[in-house]
Amino acid sequence: MVRRSAVIVGVYAVIGFLAVAAALASGWYAFRDTPPTVLSVAVGGKGGNVDQLMGEVRDLVATQSKTIRLEIVHTDGSATNARLVAEGKAALASVQADIMTAPTVRAVAVVAREHFQLIARRSSGIRSLRDLAGKRLALPPEGTSGNQNFFALAQHHDLPLAEIKISAGPVNDNFAALERGEIDAIAFVRALRDPATVEVMRRLQQRGDGLFFVPVEQASAIRLVKPYVSESVISQGTYQGYPPVPEQDTPTLAIGINLVASAKVPDAAVEELTRIMFDEQLRLAFRTPLAAGLARPAQNGPSLAIHAGAKAYYDGARPFLLVRYRDEITFMVSMLTIAYSGVMMLRLQIRNRRKVRVSAYNDKLIEIASRAQEADDLLTLHKCRADLNQLIQRVMKDFSEERISDQGFHVFSLSWEAVRASIAEAIGEARSLEQVRRAA
Repeated sequence: MVRRSAVIVGVYAVIGFLAVAAALASGWYAFRDTPPTVLSVAVGGKGGNVDQLMGEVRDLVATQSKTIRLEIVHTDGSATNARLVAEGKAALASVQADIMTAPTVRAVAVVAREHFQLIARRSSGIRSLRDLAGKRLALPPEGTSGNQNFFALAQHHDLPLAEIKISAGPVNDNFAALERGEIDAIAFVRALRDPATVEVMRRLQQRGDGLFFVPVEQASAIRLVKPYVSESVISQGTYQGYPPVPEQDTPTLAIGINLVASAKVPDAAVEELTRIMFDEQLRLAFRTPLAAGLARPAQNGPSLAIHAGAKAYYDGARPFLLVRYRDEITFMVSMLTIAYSGVMMLRLQIRNRRKVRVSAYNDKLIEIASRAQEADDLLTLHKCRADLNQLIQRVMKDFSEERISDQGFHVFSLSWEAVRASIAEAIGEARSLEQVRRAA
């Protein structure tokens, strides 16, 4: 009996040991430090809007995620980006909506909108699409969005292509040719206020030959044959406020920029990236205004299938902390907002008191300066100087006790020094006059 009890105790001990070991192993597996998955993102040219946005997303992912990291890859454009994803050489990429992609490519989000822009040297006399006849026009390389969209416009407007001297090459090379005066106009598809475009416009403005944005009319009709484009406007002053460039609102076409991923990229990694981009969109917007363009992939009209990982986030398959505890978080944010408002109100009152005190000292300074200006004897001027010295002592005491702000003290000090120099000069002149009188 005793032996049997000992066996039973031993069996239970072994089972207990195995259970504890299994629990420890499960805990280790769940919380082990595994290296994060590195996702390469092809973004096009360096310094472009998508490059800036995804650079900020990369930095945010590094602080907000333990499972993924982003690596930025620079390329020559959307066509190359789409090819890299299809070949598995990049996990994700930014691709214009009108670029053909492989069947294995999936949409994650809309990250930006790019605009078809037709820009002419003002001295060329080009003011409309039909004015291109007989002129020199540079397009992006064949197969690119800018090239294809121009010929779609030409077909729609029945432009005399045989009369237009068309060349094709990289957009930056075309800009250089435009600066040298070798061409009259350039057409391309880029985000508004692209840094390279802004720089070229600045240099041309400095040379006295500005640029004219040629309007693209009938965009809604063109959309019937190019369903990936949409109507848009390049607002007056988009590139420069004064003088405004363009000088008036200019109608044109817009093309969405999709963030796409290979279907082979793990769903969990894409879901994590999508979660950070949209849950932290406000924080991203503080870093770059480009984050305001983040949106879910379009579902109306022709569109790419959504990646399973991104779809899991959009469908709310696994609510995150912000969703599960939204009521508690809302209450905490409300309390913090009230506390913040109280602190700001108190700070405003302190600031107003400081302004009133500085204003009073400035009034006293003006009064001393007026007395010194009207004085006609040394005694009065010496009294003004004594009052001025007493005033600066009072101001310095208030400043040391934080009753006056740094800015207020700085401004007062400059005024005080000017009055002191004026009184010293007046005293010197009065002494000279007195010596002259004595000598006479």
